Amino acid sequence: MEYSDNPRKVYGRVDIIYSDSQINDDIVPASNSLAQISHPEEVFKGYLLPTLKACVMDGNALMDGTFQMLDESCVVGWWSKSRCNENGNFLGTKPYLELSFVQRPVISWLILGDVKLNQYPVDFTITYYTDDVEIMTENITDNNNIEVKLEPRIDDITRIRLTIAKWNTPNACAKILKFYDRLYESYQGDAIEMFEVSEELGSVELNYNITSDVMTVSIYNHNRKFDKGYLRTLMMLDRKLIPYIGIEKDGFIEYTKLGTFYSDEWQISQDSQWVKCSATDNLMRLQNKTYIGFPFTENVSIKEIAEDIVTCLGLNSDGYIISESLADVIIPRAYMPKCSYWDALQEIANSALCRIYVDRLDRIVIANEDGTVKQSDVNISSENMFSASSNISLTEFANEVKVEYSEVLVSEDIMTVAQTQITLTGLESVVLSLDFSSEIADAFVESSNPYIKISNIKSGVNAGEVTVANTNTQNQTAIIKVTGNAISANTMTVKARDEDSIKQFGVTEYSHPTTGFVQSYEHANAIAFKLLQKLRPGEGVVTAVWRGDCKLDLTDEYTYADRFGDNKQLVCEHNRFVYNGGFRQETRGRKK
Repeated sequence: MEYSDNPRKVYGRVDIIYSDSQINDDIVPASNSLAQISHPEEVFKGYLLPTLKACVMDGNALMDGTFQMLDESCVVGWWSKSRCNENGNFLGTKPYLELSFVQRPVISWLILGDVKLNQYPVDFTITYYTDDVEIMTENITDNNNIEVKLEPRIDDITRIRLTIAKWNTPNACAKILKFYDRLYESYQGDAIEMFEVSEELGSVELNYNITSDVMTVSIYNHNRKFDKGYLRTLMMLDRKLIPYIGIEKDGFIEYTKLGTFYSDEWQISQDSQWVKCSATDNLMRLQNKTYIGFPFTENVSIKEIAEDIVTCLGLNSDGYIISESLADVIIPRAYMPKCSYWDALQEIANSALCRIYVDRLDRIVIANEDGTVKQSDVNISSENMFSASSNISLTEFANEVKVEYSEVLVSEDIMTVAQTQITLTGLESVVLSLDFSSEIADAFVESSNPYIKISNIKSGVNAGEVTVANTNTQNQTAIIKVTGNAISANTMTVKARDEDSIKQFGVTEYSHPTTGFVQSYEHANAIAFKLLQKLRPGEGVVTAVWRGDCKLDLTDEYTYADRFGDNKQLVCEHNRFVYNGGFRQETRGRKK
């Protein structure tokens, strides 16, 4: 079956992850036995394989070239300090691993040993606690599986302990790579009243403001589980929602993921059987996260600045896409003050006329809209369309565009922008955050006490972060001082005008948001003329409500034919998917 078939059957599904290692930062590991190299915090991070097949001096490693030496950079999970005897038994005090977390139900729990060494617990005990009260204990004997899945199905648990009595390998320490299971439920069929998902490149007004995608869903409150049952303690912000639309193909339902969203409101009414949740994508969360800023740097590209922002967020290369063409936009004297990550990305969008959004694979996309678009085979016409409107509004029209640019100056004089006194106990180390009184280039941090050392300096132009360590065993006091060269900027304005349009309509002005990354007449003029072309009379968007096809993604080019047979090639910049047993889609497109 295809989406274009009539009749057709479309399926909806929403997975809600109530607890996992990404959205829960309250998980605390503990153990009574830690090897010299042991990373108990890795047992809830989702790792399925250790970094290497570890070579240890316990008689179990062979000189066959397959074993490698460990170091602190390796993913190993929890290794106990104590070793079992030649029969695999741990004598005396048994090693244990424990996780504490916010109160939650435990439907299932996973225990994974070392796959590469083929080592795992044979006899062990799992104890479940609510605070200090023991709720349940499971004793497992004669296990012969590397991975064990338990299904206790109990509520209100805050702590779980694994105690190992016997190991499958003689003279070895315990090795647990995974001791955790996310809590999630999948809702489909009668469990969903409806859900709605919106994805967008930018607003209809053609500005370059960042927009965050949103979704809402209504879920059946079976047995009052959301307000009286086992989920009641998890109705909080930042629960992860993943919506899907599916269609049957060859006897199976083929689902298309529409993104990942994070709950920002739950509505649980005692007068209704339905629970409503609204959620936003990952971009909205960046409004509450602080970027320390970009240090004063000469001749750096917008792509490099964007990469600094997303890597400071903690994203790896799989978590973002940045247009290669942004490497050609060079900023002579780039810097950015301390701000939210949202505002930092907005500076990128304004300076290079970028679209910034989160795609369906949860990647932050920073895209120059001059890039090539993907041609889809989607056709929207009177045959599959319920309604359509063409929006050519005066808010999208301008015949004079103003763009500001700045000349950045750096003083030769050195000024002090931060100074604070700190006292550290013997061998104490702290991370110190500092806000500067002025914006500076080339921040220099110094300590007045030779015993108090400065390291790990991270500095923008008006804020910084350093590690301050006392290398002496006695208490030490020091003045920490930050100096640098003052930065200032002179601002000028470029105007681009459509004289013919001005003679016909008079002046309609548009002012582009000011950004410190536009630092030359040529850069400002290029932005102004590009905007002037896009804001010509007669341009606009076409919005259609139609039967829908999930393969039409943002930036895809598609064919639109109105009721009078007029064909256009449009680029998709907004989709709204609505599932309520049936399925429809609202799509907004603009001429390429």
